[in-house]
Amino acid sequence: MAMARILVSEVEPDVRRLLVVLIERQGHEAFVLEPDVVVPPPADVLLCDPVARTSVEHARLVRAFVPELPILCLNPLPDTAGFLGRGPTLFLPKPFAPDQLHAMLDRALTSPAASPL
Repeated sequence: MAMARILVSEVEPDVRRLLVVLIERQGHEAFVLEPDVVVPPPADVLLCDPVARTSVEHARLVRAFVPELPILCLNPLPDTAGFLGRGPTLFLPKPFAPDQLHAMLDRALTSPAASPL
């Protein structure tokens, strides 16, 4: 599989660093989104924690600018994040093993529309 660009929206610094390492070990490029991003950069997947306000805003931007971009949620969706279901959405609840993350990223990259809500 070719290298993909994975956007990372995670508020916990330690979890964010771990996600970057795991993504890069899989041969992809990790791009950490800053809290004040206005337009999401080009990417193949967004990883986000939908219980964090910043991550929900990042996902809202992605759905507004690139609705077909797969979003991999690292927690269940709260009621306020139901809009995520308007595009390809996959779930991998924390805690997860590195091989589970790799499998879900592969799934998101190869069949992005496979798991809409």
